[in-house]
Amino acid sequence: MSRSSTLRPGRDPGVDVEAAGCVAVRAGAEGVEVLLVRRPATATRPADWSWPKGKLDHGEHPAVAAVRETAEETGVRVHLGPALPEQRYPVAGGLRKRVRYWLARPAAPADPAVVDAADPDEIEESAWVYPARARELLTHAADVDLLDAALPGGLPPERTWPLVVVRHARAVKRTDWRGLEGERPLLERGHAQSRELAPLLACFDLRQLVTSPWARCVQTLLPAAELLGLPLTEEDPLTEAGHETDPDGAVKLLEGLLAEGAGVAVCSHGPVLPTLQGVLAGRVDGGRGGGDGDGTGRAAVLRHRLGKAELVVAHVADRGSTARVVSVQRHGV
Repeated sequence: MSRSSTLRPGRDPGVDVEAAGCVAVRAGAEGVEVLLVRRPATATRPADWSWPKGKLDHGEHPAVAAVRETAEETGVRVHLGPALPEQRYPVAGGLRKRVRYWLARPAAPADPAVVDAADPDEIEESAWVYPARARELLTHAADVDLLDAALPGGLPPERTWPLVVVRHARAVKRTDWRGLEGERPLLERGHAQSRELAPLLACFDLRQLVTSPWARCVQTLLPAAELLGLPLTEEDPLTEAGHETDPDGAVKLLEGLLAEGAGVAVCSHGPVLPTLQGVLAGRVDGGRGGGDGDGTGRAAVLRHRLGKAELVVAHVADRGSTARVVSVQRHGV
């Protein structure tokens, strides 16, 4: 994706069929394994071995579709890591198809074993296999290329954790609000955005939800908190007033989260976000396993202004002083 683009629901006018999927990896007894599916032959194509994937439902975010389709086809619930290269190719009827992919891992503490969850008319078999076997089984050269992108040099992907920075959803305008600034609520459209954000945030391995205590931020993360079963931690340095008084407070807060090294989403306000994003941009480094090699590009994505109900996901390797942002993607609803 370009440095400032945001991935959101909706179709590309140059694409007829939108789909999404995962290259799921796990630790096996003798090294990393990847998850494949065998699709039966149809009237328009032969049987093949490929990655779990499927078409987007109407209005569905591609990341949400990738997680849903993987679960439906294999019975494995995953959390998304860095984005992988997308595929574009023609399909029956002269249509143009795009498939977006993510590196993924089985969601803990769920059992990552494959279960019979798919319609047998769509998926004949699914299996965890070692990369050498995957290379033999995969039917399409583009899917072998995805294997190489997920396991560069044949090495296991670097383990990362997500640090997500979220701008609150659309709120009542300041000029239309007569109460305290900290109590200014979301609009109805903002509440709808907050509900749309919840399944998107659930795609990532989040362990904490941290927010400004002001109403519009709390309301933005509440649906995600309910979906994930996580409490909201309110932090005054994330408010506009707290940041204006002491900008270093937000810096220290984010550095503390980097030191903890556990998946976290942080929701704040427009004037505060450049400080948070700047801290992450300062941690950009090279990495393996889905991270692109353009550190300058990742820093630019991190620093780019977020719109309402947009978020940037930094996939971070290590923690504390050695924490490195190895991959970045922006999402919106």
